[in-house]
This record gives sequence, C-alpha cells and structure tokens, in this order.
Amino acid sequence: MRQRQMHLTARATAVVAAIIMMVATCAVARAQNYVIDQGASDALTRYLHLKSLPMVTAEFSTSPGGGKQLTLTGFVATQFGRHEAERIATAYLNDPSVNMVDQILIDPHVEDMRTAAPGSPAAAGSQSPNSPNQLWNKTMQGIYKNGAQNPPASGPMLP
Repeated sequence: MRQRQMHLTARATAVVAAIIMMVATCAVARAQNYVIDQGASDALTRYLHLKSLPMVTAEFSTSPGGGKQLTLTGFVATQFGRHEAERIATAYLNDPSVNMVDQILIDPHVEDMRTAAPGSPAAAGSQSPNSPNQLWNKTMQGIYKNGAQNPPASGPMLP
C-alpha cells in the first residue's frame, strides 16, 4: 500500500513537472514569434523623447496571428514618469488590443541628468560631479548594483 502511494506521488510530480515545462515552452515559443516593426518603434521612441522622456525607448512588434505587443524600456526618475510613458505610448497607438510590457527602470539620478543640459555650467566640465557623463555613470552603477539588466542598445538615449 505504501509503495503504491509513493509510486502515485512520483507520477503526479512527473505530470506536474511536464505541464510546467509545456507552459514555459509555449510561452517562450509565443514570445519568439513576434516580429519587430522598426518604423513604428522608431516613431514612438521619437515621440516619447519629444514628450520629455529622452531615456525611454519603444519596441512595437506583431505576431503572425495578429497579436500586438509594445515593450517600453529605459529609465525615468519617478514612478510618475513610468506611468506617463505608458499613458503617452497608449494614447499614441490608440489601440487597446496592444499588450504593454513595461521594463522601464526608475532611478532618481535621471532627473539630475535633465538639469545638466548641454551648455549649462554643469555640462561644461566632464570632471564635474554633475556633468552628464558623471551622472550617467552614477545612474548606471546604481542600476547594475540593484540587479537590472543592460540598457537597450537602440539609438541615442540622451537628447
């Protein structure tokens, strides 16, 4: 009797593991079927930059079955900035069927970068602790320290 229970438990565990593997495999396969629409991605990224979100990028993709996905990546200084990026992107696309994937990271140093605009005294010397290069490095170090992934490699991120 006890052997039978152990056998049933082992079979149930194997079935559950197989189901988990199938679900994970299907999710990965589904994600890999999306094709990036580079024109729409670039246009929305430029629009976000014009709307005071210079470190946010957009990647719009579609699946052969007609599914649409928008992935937002980059950096903002506050949660408000993150919500604003989502709101602006949603309004720009004007399509409620688009699946939104928000990978925007929040880092307060991004705001420091905005105030160090080109031509300002802070931007004049690259050795200044508030220069854009120093602020960028400080932001990236903070992000990497907190376990984030590499920034997106699409186009210039600063205005």
